[in-house]
Amino acid sequence: MKQNSSSTLESWIELNQLARGKKGLEELLYDRVTGLPTIPLLFGEIESMLEGHNQVGLLCIDVVKYSKIEEIYGYKTFDKVMKMVADILESLLGGSLREADLVSQLMISGNTFAILLSPPRKKAELEKVDLLRIKQRITSKITSAIRDSLDYALFQKFGCYVGNAILNYDKNVRLERQLYTALQEALADSASERDKDAKKRLEQLKKIIEEEEIYTLFHPIVRLPEYEIIGFEALSRGPGQGEFERPDKLFKVAYESDLLIELERLCRKKALTTASSMKPEHMLFLNVEPDSVNDPELRQIAASTLLLDSSLTPDRIVLEITERSAIMAFSVFRSALEYFRALGFKIAIDDAGAGYATLQSIIELKPDFIKLDMSLIRDIDSDNVKQQLVKALKRFGQETGVSMIAEGIETKGELRTLLEMDIDLGQGFVFAYPSEPFPEIRKHIIT
Repeated sequence: MKQNSSSTLESWIELNQLARGKKGLEELLYDRVTGLPTIPLLFGEIESMLEGHNQVGLLCIDVVKYSKIEEIYGYKTFDKVMKMVADILESLLGGSLREADLVSQLMISGNTFAILLSPPRKKAELEKVDLLRIKQRITSKITSAIRDSLDYALFQKFGCYVGNAILNYDKNVRLERQLYTALQEALADSASERDKDAKKRLEQLKKIIEEEEIYTLFHPIVRLPEYEIIGFEALSRGPGQGEFERPDKLFKVAYESDLLIELERLCRKKALTTASSMKPEHMLFLNVEPDSVNDPELRQIAASTLLLDSSLTPDRIVLEITERSAIMAFSVFRSALEYFRALGFKIAIDDAGAGYATLQSIIELKPDFIKLDMSLIRDIDSDNVKQQLVKALKRFGQETGVSMIAEGIETKGELRTLLEMDIDLGQGFVFAYPSEPFPEIRKHIIT
C-alpha cells in the first residue's frame, strides 16, 4: 500500500468498522513483521483517550524507503530493520514514552509507525512545543539504537523522519475523519523534515563540488606472499569532521541529487593529479560508478592533460566498478567498457559478494580483477563456509585469468588463512591505513 496516497490512507482507517468483533479480520490487521497493531485496531483506545481528555498527540515515524535498504539488501533485511525499530519504540514505553501511549504500525507491511500520545502529560493540554521535544527525543533514541545494532554500511542507508500533529476532538465530526486529517498532517510534517534535510545536504554537496573540497587518500594493494605493492586504490574524502567526510555519504547524496557525474569528475581529477607522482611500477585503482561509464569526460581521460603531464598511462589505470547502483543493461555497459579496454585500461569489480556485485556482473563484464568484499574476508580464519567460497572463487580466477584481491584484511589470522589459500593479492588495514599519499607496508608484516 502506498502511504502517500490520501484515498488509500482514508480507506485503511475505515477498516476499523469492519474489524470490530471479527476476530479473523482483527488478526489480519496486525503487522506480520513487527507484530504491532495497525491503526484500524486502535479506534477503541483512541476514542477512550479523546472522551477523557478531548486531545491526542500523534507522531508518525517514517522509515524512508529511498534509503534503498530493501532494493540493495532484499526485503528480509528491510524487515529486520523494521522489527528493530518496532522493538526500540516499544522499549521506550515507560521511559521516553508513557506506559499509556500506543505504538502501532500505520499500515500492514508499510514503512511508517504511528505513536498516539496519551494526555495529560506535564500540562493540561499538549502543545506543538511539547510534541517537538518528544519528536527530537524519539529521533535521537532510534538513531542511537540503530547505529549500535546495524553494520556500518547498512546504517548508512538507514533514515527516519518523525512528523507530529495534535488531534483536538470535535464531537460533531466523525472520528475517522478527524484521525485521517491528523495523520495526514503528521505525514506531511515528516515529509517536510525529510525535504529540509535533503535541501541542506544538497547545498552542502554543491559547496563541496564548487569549492573542490575533496582530497585523496591511497591504500596499497599487495602481492602475496612477497608483500610487494602492485598499486594503490584512490579513496576520495570530503571535508573532515563532518558527515560528508565519508565517501558513502557523499555518493549517496550525489546519487539522490543527480550530481553523481559532477562529484565523480572532481574525485577523478583530484585522484589523477595526486597519483601523477606515483612510481612507474604501480597501478592506480580508480573508482567508477556504473552511471559514469558513458561520461564523455571519462572517455577522454586517455588524452587528458592529467595523463599527458604525468607518467601515468592507460595500462597503469584500473577502472574499479564500484556498483553502488545496479547495472541495468549489461550489453550497453559491456560495450562502453570495451572502449576503455581498447585503450589499455584494466577493469575491476569491487565488493564481490555484497550488494549488486552478482555473478552476472562477473560473467558479463569479464574483469581483470575481482575484489572480494570484506564481508567474505572478515573472520575467515574461523569460518569454514567463507573459506570454501573464497577457494571456489580462487579456482574460478585461475581458470579464467582473473586476479582475486581480498579486501578488508584486518588481522594476522585472516592474512595467515589467505596465505594458506594461495590468494595472490590483498588489501586492508593489516598492511597500512589509507594516507596521503602512498603509504608503505608496515614493517611487522614484512618481518
